[in-house]
Amino acid sequence: MIKKALKSLLLPLAALTFAGCASYSVTEQDMTKYLHDNVSFEQSVGVQNVMHAFVSIHDLDVNIGRADADRVSVLANTTAKVQIWNQPEKKLELDLEFSAVPEYDKETGEIFLKSLRLDRFDEEGQLLTPEIKQLLKPAVSMIGTALSQYPVYKLDSSKVEQALLKSAEPNLVIKDNKLVIELFD
Repeated sequence: MIKKALKSLLLPLAALTFAGCASYSVTEQDMTKYLHDNVSFEQSVGVQNVMHAFVSIHDLDVNIGRADADRVSVLANTTAKVQIWNQPEKKLELDLEFSAVPEYDKETGEIFLKSLRLDRFDEEGQLLTPEIKQLLKPAVSMIGTALSQYPVYKLDSSKVEQALLKSAEPNLVIKDNKLVIELFD
């Protein structure tokens, strides 16, 4: 009789626990915070005192499924310091927007951005000459490459819900401007 009562209590509890762990949502704010805390974006290209550019991102913002339903956009406010020959160094404020398809690595519990493309490359002060733009493109490309090589979010194995999802090899979908890691389609 005790076994029967115990089973009748444990079965609903297990169902509730499993249902609660069937998915985990990563918000735009979660991903933005993860990028700020874990990834540094600074790139340098060229030859000092000839043609040189140093590009660093100082503000990131993530949009999920807004521009394209199946893509994540990363908007970056970027500072570029450019020096060409004997001219004084120019400081440029660049606005970059990359978009990519999110991909979940089931072994590590990490989310990566793949099929990356540069959607926007603007400069606020209109100082961007064709020569400077040509010099900056490799640095911008390297930032894009870094975005695709480093995780933009990782499940926390110390949290039970996230550890259970990671071990179950879930799927990744975009729903309601969130990345949803779920067990079932």
